[in-house]
Amino acid sequence: MQTANTTGKGRRLLVDQVLDSLTSLIRTEGLCPGDRLPSEAELFQRMQCSRNVLREAVGRLNSLGLVEVRRGSGMFVGTADTVRSCALLLRSTMTISISNLIEFTEFRRAIEGYAARQAAINATDSELAELNALAMAIDEADISREESLQRDSAFHLRLMEIGGNRLMASILESLLDFLQASMHSTTATPRDVETSRQLHAAIMDGLLRRDPAAAETAMELNRQHTIDCLNRLEETP
Repeated sequence: MQTANTTGKGRRLLVDQVLDSLTSLIRTEGLCPGDRLPSEAELFQRMQCSRNVLREAVGRLNSLGLVEVRRGSGMFVGTADTVRSCALLLRSTMTISISNLIEFTEFRRAIEGYAARQAAINATDSELAELNALAMAIDEADISREESLQRDSAFHLRLMEIGGNRLMASILESLLDFLQASMHSTTATPRDVETSRQLHAAIMDGLLRRDPAAAETAMELNRQHTIDCLNRLEETP
């Protein structure tokens, strides 16, 4: 990983890379909520990044409740309680701007890609049938834009639950305001039903074929579509 000092988008990319590495470390080492994380010195050696970048990444996870930093004791994997308390604070104090939504969508990219991969491997046939029904219901004819967005939220929340990580599902549900604000901002009026149908059909195709790589890639395309829409809104005078 690059260790050079950088600013702006380059620095944000480095922080995002470290975030991915930290969440991957938690998954691959089988750490559970409340488990101790490696020390900052050990993480610095593993990540091969600057201390400032590492601290910013840890700070972002801490602000979401995914990591709990206890002064004098170290860093620990967050619990459902730390996630809920941080989510409530965010919802009560933060004005949801386009830049906030972009950061939230980047966060969703990581956790929903993982959920899609795990669901393709572990979901039961009945769970996949349930997800497929939810996906198809999003773009039914003659439903309102608001109803479509609510169904879209329900699909993604259920996928997180089926993906097997209750903590991640709790995070997304706790940040439902962000999820709905993102969908409202990026959904055209009238809705682009064809694009929505294609994006969700690709996710379900990977899941139903039990192809974790295809499911993860399709979710990545879904999130990238959201980010592209938000970036266009941010650039609009």
